[in-house]
Amino acid sequence: MGDALLAVLASGEGTTAEALIRAGAEGAIGSRVGLVISSSDGAGVLRRVERLNRELGSGVATACIGRRSHPPDPGEGLRRGDQTAAEAAALEQLLIDGAFDVIVLMGYLKRVSTSLVHRFGWRTDFTSPLQAQMLNTHPGPLPETGGLYGIGVQEHVLESKLPYAAHVVHVVSEKYDDGPIVVEHRTPVLPDDTALTLSERVRSLQREQLPRDIEDFVRRRKQYLQARQIDEASSKGLATAALRK
Repeated sequence: MGDALLAVLASGEGTTAEALIRAGAEGAIGSRVGLVISSSDGAGVLRRVERLNRELGSGVATACIGRRSHPPDPGEGLRRGDQTAAEAAALEQLLIDGAFDVIVLMGYLKRVSTSLVHRFGWRTDFTSPLQAQMLNTHPGPLPETGGLYGIGVQEHVLESKLPYAAHVVHVVSEKYDDGPIVVEHRTPVLPDDTALTLSERVRSLQREQLPRDIEDFVRRRKQYLQARQIDEASSKGLATAALRK
């Protein structure tokens, strides 16, 4: 299949991103992370990538695109967590220039702009999740925990008496947590679970499963796009032959 190039967007400590970088650098998967982008220059994930580059020779580039570097224009109405227009434009250009096969959000504490979703994520005219190339990881079952993040996800799982927590990978959409689900891994809620114990178990599940989840999506997406190209070429050939008659 050849190496697929991945971009990661993360704003936290980057433990799940580390699992994906290690899997690629050590040859456990055929894909490799080429770029990690954070919304904060103080994010632990940036320091983690520097350490991994020294340890593994992984050569992962980093970038920081946030409000400090790309402030809003005067009068730009923004909610907490929204990208400024300048942030969205800079991020979009960086991702276009990198020609990444798949983009993965891992605890990226920003709402991706409509323009970014339209270019890389889910569109209403799509018929398959494999047409998109921007995925989000979510630490809870969907739609039950949509819109929640951090420890609040597991608090909701316990308060709602849901039978399981989950690690979910879904396509990024304009409403963020309602894009098509690509894969879900469940872990049962135990009688003595707290939000903290449940959160740690889900994080462990993410670190264990995510590299394979992304690799599987990359493989299936490549096969899907190749099949579409063959179908389109065949349709054009038939149309040309009909015109010649």
